[in-house]
Amino acid sequence: MRTTDRALAIDAAAIAAISAGICLASHRPVVMAALVLTVIGARFVAWRRLPAAQRGHGLGAELAWFGTGLVLGAANDWNSVTRHRIYDYTVPVEWPALSLVPIWMLLAWGMIVRLAVGVVTWQRLALPAPRALSPWLALPLLLGLVVATRQAIYRTYADPLWSWLPFALALALAIAILRPDRRRLALLAGVAAVGPAVEVLYIQVGRLHAYPLGWLGGVPLWIVLWWVLAVLVLEQLVARVPARVARGVASRREDGPRGRSLQP
Repeated sequence: MRTTDRALAIDAAAIAAISAGICLASHRPVVMAALVLTVIGARFVAWRRLPAAQRGHGLGAELAWFGTGLVLGAANDWNSVTRHRIYDYTVPVEWPALSLVPIWMLLAWGMIVRLAVGVVTWQRLALPAPRALSPWLALPLLLGLVVATRQAIYRTYADPLWSWLPFALALALAIAILRPDRRRLALLAGVAAVGPAVEVLYIQVGRLHAYPLGWLGGVPLWIVLWWVLAVLVLEQLVARVPARVARGVASRREDGPRGRSLQP
């Protein structure tokens, strides 16, 4: 799977629009809900209008990528905030009995994760195939590190040392086993800088949420490490998805009634 410049630009523009909304109107849930829904709809319209070669796969596969990201991102945020209260949203929520995360924010996770997938598969990065490590070993290892660090933070989020140390150890272990190449290490370094910077913007300008131990402009150290670990795991998972699954059922070339391609 490779993401073209134009496809990535569409996703980046969508996140930029949502981010502008957070900075200007995060405390107005109706406005934010309308904005997020409009941005997601416009994003799919713009993506669908790309030439087939720029999209790389069919609409069915794209909906699957978006839906998977939405479920994973929203579930993680909801679980962290509503069940475990390891941080708090400081903006109005629509149904606090059901979710302490605004509904519009849960929806926005679909675009956030989709952009992350686009970044790790961006054609200009041209990341080589993962080093020879069986998926039967790599995937359980990576998922195990995610589960272990999530379980740790639910219990130690307020501890000045143990809030971040499990993430540092997990990240060091993942790097030692996966032995990422220089391009992947550069990608992780970029994530370590950009991800927390966006969070600082949301906290300091948008007044969106608040963390204990927010040493870095309101962002705790464990979040910085979590962004890096999460993107490393995401990149490895996406890179190990079989090509047939990544392309999806819908092909770039749609057949006509007699089995002929409709495209020249």
